[in-house]
Amino acid sequence: KTRNTLPSSTMLLALPSSAGLLTTTPAAIRPVLRPRAALLATRTAIGPADLVSEPTSTASGSAAFSWEANWYPVMPVSYADPVRPNGFTLLGKHLVLWKSADGWACVEDACPHRLAPLSTGRVKEEGTLMCRFHGWRFDGAGNCVEVPNADAGAAASLCGAPETCATSYPVQEVSGLLWVWPEAGLEGLGRSLLEEPAALGSGAQDWVMTVPPVSYESMVENSMDPSHAPHLHEGTFAASDMVPLTDYSAPAEPLGDEGFTVAHGGYTTKNDGMKATRTFRSPSFVDVNYELPSGKQQNFQLYFVPSTPFETRVITGLGLPQLPAWLPKRELLADLLHAFFFSRSALWRFNDQDRLVMQGQDRNQAADPDRRQAAWDVATPSDTGVSTFRKWLAEVGGGGPFASSGAAASLPTTQEEVSRWNVHGKHCPSCKRALALLEGTQAALGKMALFAAVAAAALAVAGRLASGIVATAAAVALSAGSRWAAGGRAAFFGMERELWLPQVYAR
Repeated sequence: KTRNTLPSSTMLLALPSSAGLLTTTPAAIRPVLRPRAALLATRTAIGPADLVSEPTSTASGSAAFSWEANWYPVMPVSYADPVRPNGFTLLGKHLVLWKSADGWACVEDACPHRLAPLSTGRVKEEGTLMCRFHGWRFDGAGNCVEVPNADAGAAASLCGAPETCATSYPVQEVSGLLWVWPEAGLEGLGRSLLEEPAALGSGAQDWVMTVPPVSYESMVENSMDPSHAPHLHEGTFAASDMVPLTDYSAPAEPLGDEGFTVAHGGYTTKNDGMKATRTFRSPSFVDVNYELPSGKQQNFQLYFVPSTPFETRVITGLGLPQLPAWLPKRELLADLLHAFFFSRSALWRFNDQDRLVMQGQDRNQAADPDRRQAAWDVATPSDTGVSTFRKWLAEVGGGGPFASSGAAASLPTTQEEVSRWNVHGKHCPSCKRALALLEGTQAALGKMALFAAVAAAALAVAGRLASGIVATAAAVALSAGSRWAAGGRAAFFGMERELWLPQVYAR
């Protein structure tokens, strides 16, 4: 089975209820896929069908859904450092990406020697990944190519042993995203060659990724529940504008492993009478389309990638205007505009309104995993999307990506885990460059302020009072500038605003 690809969209971070904030024309972008034959030629000389065994079946006779046997977008290419290892977590597996001699490669984030994390290692000039613990090196296929502490004979024997290979996973770059197939071995490789990612059609997307400490289930449910917007997002919406969402149709059953589409009408006075669809394409893609009464169309496309039971990678394409190529210091200006946009309190307030509720849902559900939410049984017509997703999880998805792990997951509770830096900044190249600029500016202004203060004292001792006053004023201004840079850093990357309910929710 080859999955269908879907057209591109844009979205404000990860919130389909933000209709009207950022839009694009759905027809503007078309699917573009890497040829399967080219991928196969770079990986193996035998056909993919030769590597795949017969799939297991459920009691109903249909093939069992496998969360591992799927392509997942794990980060935008722009977020991946080409000269350093990039650690990440997918389906509870700790993995690492790096740019090898043959392109992007992915292995388990564990060196076979002492299980040290390879994400703390170094990418060598020839494209191998070196473990920083004892210097073992691995190529893009996970083969060990050097053991520094062994003589030539022993090293040759060790490098040829399967036990010294790092576990590798299929990876490909499509539409500006890095996709990983989290199933190792020849069977995983064979299945990956038979499938295509649900990739967007343009590689020029302005991709944004956040990693909120919220479960995959709650994130997808939220995207299927538009009626929460007028009540939860006061400030962007108004509860007084709420329209009962009574027109919400479920798909025909039985649900297939590829996902489903639900359709609904408006839920506020501003979009009453619209025609909307929400499509879930397993395992991680949600496509939202609005056709407003005015004829205007809006499209929001979201990837929800399950990292751990209570952490999800959310990737969206923002159709922000691009600066002209001829503009001097274009990258610097783009970073500053990005930092300005993502430091807006209204943006984070909107996201925190969702996050605080979803974290509370996760906490209550984790305390009693068997407790059913009334919405799962369609308490109101507006619950149709949530109910359909839960039915798909139960009947097709085996209960969810972590249902069979058998391990009790701990909920994230600390301020540090929900800071803007951890949710977005530390993953984002523009934010990291903006942080370096703020820190450099703060340090430079501080040094200049100190020099001006010393000069002012020297001028005063020399009796040059007028010059001393000027130097003193300069010292005060430079010191204020240094404090401003420090304050800007704290306001953007700090966490003082994110946990206070009065600032997140309207009275």
